[in-house]
Amino acid sequence: MMKCRKALQWILCCLAVLTGSATLAASRDASGPVVDIYLLRHGKTLFNTTSQVQGWSDTPLTAAGIKGAEAAARGLASTPFIAAYSSDLGRARATARIVLAQGQRAGLVLQEDERFREWNYGSFEGRPDAEMWTPLFRQQGMVFDPGWSNWTAFTHKMDDRAIAQAIHDNDPRGWAETYPQIEARLRAGMQDVVNKAQAAGGGNVLLVSHGGAILSILALLLPGQATNTDIPNSSITLLRYQDGQYQLLKAGDVSYQRPR
Repeated sequence: MMKCRKALQWILCCLAVLTGSATLAASRDASGPVVDIYLLRHGKTLFNTTSQVQGWSDTPLTAAGIKGAEAAARGLASTPFIAAYSSDLGRARATARIVLAQGQRAGLVLQEDERFREWNYGSFEGRPDAEMWTPLFRQQGMVFDPGWSNWTAFTHKMDDRAIAQAIHDNDPRGWAETYPQIEARLRAGMQDVVNKAQAAGGGNVLLVSHGGAILSILALLLPGQATNTDIPNSSITLLRYQDGQYQLLKAGDVSYQRPR
């Protein structure tokens, strides 16, 4: 009887050790490796300069835009990337290629993904900014400033969802994206980026996108934590994905653009 009890105790101890090891392994698997996503807004473009609506429409980088992208490239030259993505719009692609030309990027292929495009502003595309934005500002008892000096005050009154819905409702042709459409593509795109990065063992990922899209990504992944954030051209916004959660490490950073 004593031998049987000892044998049973030994078996239970072994099972406890094995179960504990399996639980620990499962816990580690659930957390996954850390992924840092460098969200870079494209350099300044022609439409950015002439105050024209630019969503899915596309214009080239200006001389200032190229200079800004080159500054971003220098700032990121020592950052090793395991993957690089950009919107499939030309201004994002051009910015990404400038960045990838700096540093040790051998074997890194730029992956273009239409899900990271800017908002689609429908029939407002290419029209003066004031034509699309003035009715929205007026609705909030404000005057639209083409220099965007009161943008933060405006976004205190209207969030992404309300802005997208108003633009869609005001679009004479009804072509502008709705917020659910924007949300669906950005969520799916970000999830794919994280999944692939974790499958590769984690690390740094470059993602070149657009001002509105980056703000929407922050609103979707960090609700209430990144309100009224400014995303200038060629700025870096750094997200960390760890243990199933996103953290905002920096937003709209242009510190590397200071004169050297």
